Amino acid sequence: MPELPQMKTDPEIQPTRVAIAIIRRGNEFLIRVRPPGGPMPGVYEFAGGKCEPGESPDETALREAREETGMDVAIIRLRTEFEYHYAHGHIHLHYFDAEPAPLHAEAGPETGFHWVHGSVLPTLIFPPANEPIMKALADEVGDAFPDTPSES
Repeated sequence: MPELPQMKTDPEIQPTRVAIAIIRRGNEFLIRVRPPGGPMPGVYEFAGGKCEPGESPDETALREAREETGMDVAIIRLRTEFEYHYAHGHIHLHYFDAEPAPLHAEAGPETGFHWVHGSVLPTLIFPPANEPIMKALADEVGDAFPDTPSES
């Protein structure tokens, strides 16, 4: 079998910094399907995006959550961070646990964001870098569904 070409990484090139806001209310998480026009359209995502120059990852998570969902959030903590190599680029991901501020806030209907129970997350297709996060979130909430389902 012929040897496949190896992806070369230039140690001088820094990864793109990305911040993700995992917005949670109880056992539910705010997600949407990625829109066309960017990498990985059609897969699910949390609110998030690239850090602007001079912007910290937590500032990015707050800004992206507001821009993408139309609501303010409060950062609870940095859950994890790691680097990941996609075919389209090398990224440094920062995942933040967050909650709506105020807690009863809802994403605008035009945003495509909706609440899903955490136990459903591993059954949905997210970008590959999110796989360990999906498992951890599902484990945290367990299998029990809430008595009243969310509007989707």
